[in-house]
Amino acid sequence: MWSEAQQYCRDKYDDLAYITDFAPFEEEDFPVWIGLHRDGETWKWSAGMSNYEKWTSGEPGEDNDCVTISSLSKNMDTRNCSDRFPFICIKDNLLLVKENKTWEEALDHCRGLTPPTHYTRYDLVSVQLGAEYDYVMRKIMEADTEEVWTGLRFLAGHWLWVNGADMMYPDLPLCPVDFQHCGSMSKNNNTEGFQTRDCTETRNFLCYRKN
Repeated sequence: MWSEAQQYCRDKYDDLAYITDFAPFEEEDFPVWIGLHRDGETWKWSAGMSNYEKWTSGEPGEDNDCVTISSLSKNMDTRNCSDRFPFICIKDNLLLVKENKTWEEALDHCRGLTPPTHYTRYDLVSVQLGAEYDYVMRKIMEADTEEVWTGLRFLAGHWLWVNGADMMYPDLPLCPVDFQHCGSMSKNNNTEGFQTRDCTETRNFLCYRKN
């Protein structure tokens, strides 16, 4: 059943899958549980956020509250949540924290999180160009604040990522305004870029689990 699939994914991975794009993975067509379900009058993903809406004709129906996706046609159908189907889990290294903290508090929070194994650790997120940027932006849209803190920091005359990742954004100000030495990302970003903000402001933030 859907709830058992969700619990298994949360115990062994991170959660049931949310779908942003879906490639067929079998030659035969069969239904697979995904994380989309009805919560009252609203359709929600168990984790993540997606605009994928390739419903079978006549769906979504009114009688069932859980959703499968076809392994071949990629169409979604509503199902009785007690039905049993295969399911897809995801392992998501991004954690959106919906607490308002200063940049330093956010950094301490991420680094203080307990990782699932001794071989991983958390840090404030770094963001690179391309698909990774798009993935982070989808996560930011779930935040309770218009902007979220990232691991971008101005120290000793240079912008850097606190986790040591490569800096690929040459357009950041060489001499930022006083106190605006921390980097955030906004829900309203239409281009790849960051906002420089006073590090004592408070907002949601993104932690990243790194091996």
